[in-house]
Amino acid sequence: MNREEMLRNLILDGYVSLRQFSMEADIPYSTLTTVLSRGVGGASFDMVIRICKKLGIDPCEL
Repeated sequence: MNREEMLRNLILDGYVSLRQFSMEADIPYSTLTTVLSRGVGGASFDMVIRICKKLGIDPCEL
């Protein structure tokens, strides 16, 4: 399982949808879907930190 699949699974385990997570994390939905489809490596560091913080995981685990 790659990083993006792991994040998607963690999000969907705790939230009804990606859209709900994006609203609660104050992340634009389009940005979240781009991160999950194009890869975490291309995302800004701040965005990765924000996602991980909302999920309660350490960014180093990615």
